[in-house]
Amino acid sequence: MNEKTTEQTAAAGHPTIAQLLQQGLFHHRQGDIPTAMERYAEVLRLDAENTEALYYVAVVACQEGQFKEGADLARRALSLGPGTAKLHNLLGQALDRLGQPLEAVKNFDKAIELDPTLAAAHGNRANILVDAGMATEALKSFNRAIELNPASTPDLINRGALLEELGRPEEALKDYDTAIATDPTYPEVDANRGSVLKDLGLIEIGRGEADSPRFTEAMAAYDRAIKANKALHSAYLGRGILKLTLGDWPGGFADYEHRAEAGKPGFTPLPEPRWDGAPLQAGDKLVLVTEQGLGDTIQFCRFAAQLAAQGVEVTVLARPAMVPLLSTLKNVKVIGDAEALAAPYRWAPLMSVPGFIGTTPETLPPDVPYLAADPARVAAWADKLGDAPFKIGINWAPGHADKTMTSRRDMPLAAFAKLAALPGVELIALQKGAPAGEVATAGFKVRTVEADMRADGDYFLDTAAIMESLDLVIGCDAAVVHLAGALARPVFTAVPVISDWRWMIRRDTSPWYPTMTLFRQDATRHWGAVMARIEVAVRAKLA
Repeated sequence: MNEKTTEQTAAAGHPTIAQLLQQGLFHHRQGDIPTAMERYAEVLRLDAENTEALYYVAVVACQEGQFKEGADLARRALSLGPGTAKLHNLLGQALDRLGQPLEAVKNFDKAIELDPTLAAAHGNRANILVDAGMATEALKSFNRAIELNPASTPDLINRGALLEELGRPEEALKDYDTAIATDPTYPEVDANRGSVLKDLGLIEIGRGEADSPRFTEAMAAYDRAIKANKALHSAYLGRGILKLTLGDWPGGFADYEHRAEAGKPGFTPLPEPRWDGAPLQAGDKLVLVTEQGLGDTIQFCRFAAQLAAQGVEVTVLARPAMVPLLSTLKNVKVIGDAEALAAPYRWAPLMSVPGFIGTTPETLPPDVPYLAADPARVAAWADKLGDAPFKIGINWAPGHADKTMTSRRDMPLAAFAKLAALPGVELIALQKGAPAGEVATAGFKVRTVEADMRADGDYFLDTAAIMESLDLVIGCDAAVVHLAGALARPVFTAVPVISDWRWMIRRDTSPWYPTMTLFRQDATRHWGAVMARIEVAVRAKLA
């Protein structure tokens, strides 16, 4: 039996600070956080200014969701000596989670300055830039992160998601496939693959193909993701959107019920019992809570009137500015303040109703119009607009299209130039938000009207009245075309090839709006061909 030296025995009985740190790291990596923290605490007892121990304790704090404590510890470590790239990277992550993105990106930049090869800092910086709408700069940072660490599954997933949002699904699919090959334990990748495969299927339909195997592949990807993680709500939501797109509304709306858990809910829950779709009886009190965008509210509020026609006492809880327009629903009470509700009642998100009542494209009630314009406003606007031979209201972007990243639904205002040149045609801008300012530099005549000017005013009351004096509405996939459809006004809707589920596929009509005609982009994703077909259709109306 070998005898230990006195030095070895002493070292074994009294670990050095370096050894304590190594022990802490070992237990940390094994997932034994309590033991790891014991070692880090012992280091700090021996050396209160040990920046390595402070760093690892800050890491643990962030891992446990204590981001303020993590940020404070990281700052303390930085105050004790020369900053390191990993400390600035950690501080940036904590600040991001604390809702301080500008300070976070400063720290990621500092981390990269100190160590340009720190892949994590490039990836974290990219995520901040995505949230800020700076897609081009974000993509550069993702590219650098993946160049430095090709096996970074989170960066591959996040770059894929950005590429998909930028309308580059083929590249996104490559990133997702690489991520799966690198680490097959992320069910989120299959959920993302399902989304991008759905987009590729729409593009193939846009090429004129009768069908696309991509839809089947997408469904299988969602199914795999759900099998791997039955709580992965984003996979259910994606699968639901695919089913709705393909016309399977019963299955689609069932999966669509996961939308609130898949991200930030688009509605505020109420305190009374939530309606689960059980049969309603005459006299039952039901509150429907509007959700998501203005177009969604206009599209789905018809179901409130449908339930009211069955004897249900229906109240719609909406944004206050939408109350006057929605109050034209038949036999439906509309309020803008939950405090005005009187218990007892049951409630549900508005967009859950079609699934609960078994709506299909074939059974969607054709009760259009279901909203109405105010007669006094209609008369007033008829006088203001005059009697041009053929008046067309146009809308070319969502009202929130002042974001840095352009939506695939946006159309260039210049695409309407040939319509403006048609004899007898007057174009009238129904555009809301920042894009309305583009009229001043359009280079062709578009009449502007001072309608619905107050940002906090009664939404769409003037616009609805104006539409009653128009011969046609032409717009992108935004609230304006939903309003025209709900009023039963003639409307041409320009739909991108990667389209929203509600427009389905291979249709030039919509079960939602009998007076609407759909004009779809082809796989080139150019609006010129769409507007050329719209011009032909307008000429036919003029003939």
